Amino acid sequence: MKDYAWSRSPRLRRAQVVSRRTGDGLIKRGFDIAGALLALAFLSPLLLLLACLVVFADGGPVFQRHLRIGRGGCVFNCLRFRTALEEAGGLAVAQFRPAARAQAFEYDPHVTPVGALLTKLSLVEVPQFINILRGEMSIIGPRPMAPGDLIVLGNVAEFYLKSRPGLTGPWRLGASDQARHSNQLKFERLYAETWSFLGDLHIISKCVAAACLPRGG
Repeated sequence: MKDYAWSRSPRLRRAQVVSRRTGDGLIKRGFDIAGALLALAFLSPLLLLLACLVVFADGGPVFQRHLRIGRGGCVFNCLRFRTALEEAGGLAVAQFRPAARAQAFEYDPHVTPVGALLTKLSLVEVPQFINILRGEMSIIGPRPMAPGDLIVLGNVAEFYLKSRPGLTGPWRLGASDQARHSNQLKFERLYAETWSFLGDLHIISKCVAAACLPRGG
């Protein structure tokens, strides 16, 4: 009875929670590293080809770097394939109009043909596997936020800052860009509060299924 009473103490319960969270974090980080290494190894020939195409489009750099807020408030450079002409600073108009991204990419004169193809094939963000290996991002997590955008989250920012931003996540599924943006607060808090490894696998399976489905014109 004495041992049982001790095991029910608040101090031990807190220690068990910390231990469980630490174990979960190690599992998630290990999965991120393994997944990123496998993805980069498998896609390396394609990535090399795409990098050459991006450079040949106008002689500019391969990557765009955008400042994003990571776990704990650390700022990092989030990588993407460059989709716009170098003379436009590598920034496409569509990046600033997420609710009309597909239409904007179709008509934005700054977007290169290679950039339009990368966007259509959902390959623009593949370089973020490098961010994952660096420990700046996770395969599944909240949508990466720019420093100036974090204020939009208000009190929910603390939940966002508990997780590494994700290459993908629940915010990509089952809704338009506008709907995803309007539900951003719910996504960030819900993900931080209910995270599980099985939940991440479920999100990955849904993302893969969505990517395999043909897109409407």
